Amino acid sequence: MPQPIAPDYAQQFLLPPALEDWVPADHPARFIREFVAQLDLPALGFAEPACTDGRPPYAPSLLLKIWLYGYLQRIRAARKLELACREHLSLLWLTGLHQPDHNTLWRFWRAHQAALREVFRQTVHVAVRTGCVGLALQALDGTKLAAACSGHTGWTQAHLEKLGAALDEALATTELAILRENAGADAPAPGYRLPAGLAERQALRAQIQAGRAQLAADGRQHYHPAEPEARRMKTTGGNRYAYNAQAATDAQAGIITAADVTRQETDTGQLAPMIAQARENLGVAAHATETLADKGYGAGADLQQAAEQALPVLVPPAEGTPSQDKPYAAQRFHYDPAARTVTCPEGRALRHEGGTTREGRRVERYRCPHRDCPVRAQCTRDPKGRHLDVHAHTPVVQAMRARLRDPAAQAHYRRRAGIAEPTFARIKQHDGFRRFTVRGLAAVRTQWALVCAAANLRVLWRRWQAGPARWPGAPAPAAAARAA
Repeated sequence: MPQPIAPDYAQQFLLPPALEDWVPADHPARFIREFVAQLDLPALGFAEPACTDGRPPYAPSLLLKIWLYGYLQRIRAARKLELACREHLSLLWLTGLHQPDHNTLWRFWRAHQAALREVFRQTVHVAVRTGCVGLALQALDGTKLAAACSGHTGWTQAHLEKLGAALDEALATTELAILRENAGADAPAPGYRLPAGLAERQALRAQIQAGRAQLAADGRQHYHPAEPEARRMKTTGGNRYAYNAQAATDAQAGIITAADVTRQETDTGQLAPMIAQARENLGVAAHATETLADKGYGAGADLQQAAEQALPVLVPPAEGTPSQDKPYAAQRFHYDPAARTVTCPEGRALRHEGGTTREGRRVERYRCPHRDCPVRAQCTRDPKGRHLDVHAHTPVVQAMRARLRDPAAQAHYRRRAGIAEPTFARIKQHDGFRRFTVRGLAAVRTQWALVCAAANLRVLWRRWQAGPARWPGAPAPAAAARAA
């Protein structure tokens, strides 16, 4: 009678097993090894550590492989990576049985943030060489990700004022008590230090003053002492201290061509910079890639900047389309930039009243002089007549709105959700990345770059599995395993 299969812990090998046999030929760990081997690490900023005395340092290529494979497998903490290097068979193979501790891993991450952001750009370069980027259509979107701080320990403007007043009163009382206590004592010796309690309160007052200055500079009502660069934003988990993560995704295979993080609550001002970063990452000075984005990127100044730079975009204006019950909304007035005239929905011309400068920009004002208009009461309640402000970006916004009325353009724009939204769905749901684990805008940008690099590497790994025909310059997985 056959025996059930069970482990034999006394099993011994006649010959020691080969390290190369530990993982399959198409394993993602092999792909990470091939990817890092093709990088020019010194050129990216990964300096080779000098070995002067003591134990030799770990090679940057080894530590980079660990971090990239960790992000690919949703292991993003240094301590968990240290444990994985001891227990995960794939990481044991990738590291060649070396086991760097979490301090070594974190020091490498902290010292090479700029170089790690360059690794993301290298994933885009490889995607272009392997044909994973179509260079025809991309979609831009953003998502709010919570910062690595608790919302309950944040400070508001009102809380700062109350805390500052209470602290000033406590300091005055404490200082007076110290003066009375030392009234009959000798003069303090040089190097006299404040009492522990008083020193802590002085440090707290300095922190409060820094918080007030930060709130005044940002024009906001919330401040977190542990994460001063984060801002209150609406995230999927509610109103949290968060950052605004941006990503541009190519339509062909879902490669992220540009990634950045801002501390701004809206997407205003991000359209042209993200397109410029995508072009730089793709290594193409000018190409026909059209960018689709939602109306969060459709501010008039942003659309004008895109038009001035000849960037092909399809973005609904931020003002939106007025409902049918508002036949005399401002969006229904037509401005002729050549004749510099404004015509109302009833076909009547408005009179130019002059212009002014608002927030550093020229604004022209037009007013309706027709007091006999039969729809005057429905159009405006202003006794002087309906007025309309014309900005420098009005012709561009007007042209974009007219273009989106075309059914073909509407069908083309509907592709945006199928390109941009899956990127964040995979990052948040599949990769489980919904909150930054590092603090400070620079560190957050580095982590977001690594998250996006891991998303690109997952796409490139599938292309690498197909063999050298679809991966120029690299051996097929089976051939790579035999050669090794």
